[in-house]
Amino acid sequence: MTVLRPALLGAALLLAGCSAGSVKPGVAVIDPWSPASVAAARRMTDLYGGPDDAAPDRLTWYSKGPWLKTVVRDRPGVYRSPRDFDIVVQTVRYPVTREQAFDIVAFSDALVVDVEHGEISSGAPREEVNFVNLNLADEVARGRKSVEEAQAAYRRILALTAAGKSTPYAAGLRFPGR
Repeated sequence: MTVLRPALLGAALLLAGCSAGSVKPGVAVIDPWSPASVAAARRMTDLYGGPDDAAPDRLTWYSKGPWLKTVVRDRPGVYRSPRDFDIVVQTVRYPVTREQAFDIVAFSDALVVDVEHGEISSGAPREEVNFVNLNLADEVARGRKSVEEAQAAYRRILALTAAGKSTPYAAGLRFPGR
């Protein structure tokens, strides 16, 4: 798979008749993407600036905000499995034991735990949902919530945010990130 580095991406934009200063990096890459993926890419670009890497199916930022890595992927407009909703995948450094990892992934299949590298990734349609997933995963890992309590809290928190209410779980990481 071909990866466009920032310099190459700028050249690609110039070849497309755009100046690098007039459009945000990655714009040419996301043109054919699904509407949800385009919206997510624009939100991340507004928050973190242009991506560090770009490929036809993804944009990647490294060490921006609380994240070790953020990947926005082009996902289909037709959803066949929960993984099709993983448009924004964000990773934090978070060392856990194997036992903690089992509990974390039992809480949510949107989470991937890399015990060897001490990282947890969350995939969701929006960054706010990743904050919720990771904040609740932290509470499960620390023994503050059981898997079932975290799952119930997740449903309550998403219902609150859908109703337009704010919650600290969706506003940012409640533990040290990156």
